[in-house]
Amino acid sequence: MSHPHYSKPRRLLHWIFAAVVLWATISGYASALLQPPPSVKQVLAFINVSLTTLLVPLFALRLLYLVLHPAPAAPAHQSPRERLLVHAGHAALLITLGTALLSGVLMMSRPIDVFGLLIPQPLQNLTAILFFEELHHYSCVALALLVAGHIAAVIIHQLRGHGVLGRMLPKQP
Repeated sequence: MSHPHYSKPRRLLHWIFAAVVLWATISGYASALLQPPPSVKQVLAFINVSLTTLLVPLFALRLLYLVLHPAPAAPAHQSPRERLLVHAGHAALLITLGTALLSGVLMMSRPIDVFGLLIPQPLQNLTAILFFEELHHYSCVALALLVAGHIAAVIIHQLRGHGVLGRMLPKQP
């Protein structure tokens, strides 16, 4: 079943975010749970901080693009209830992603090293830093669950023959 594609910029932003969020989630939880040597943890943290900090301006661009360029029409098989669930799920993903990104920046207790470019530490107040660290932890857990739900929904729709994944893939000639 064929459905209208998302635009190239929307697809590009989606897959950039998908790759970075999946990398940061998997490497972050693996680092926390598997307790690799400190040198490995340090490298993973450096890469995660660098990549996710780069997502902050892209997140603003993504939100602007969402407002200025609405998504194509929903697939015909979706009922109004399903459309509402899709919108609520995407809104939850964006809000949680924004919270994780912002809290990740605000929890930094040192300058932010983005692949060698140092950004000054945003907050100096230890109480505030600890608050954002805790918020970051919970928003990352929620984001991981929402991403898992998003992936599961795509798989279920694919198995039902709805072909929604094709809307986010490059157009076939």
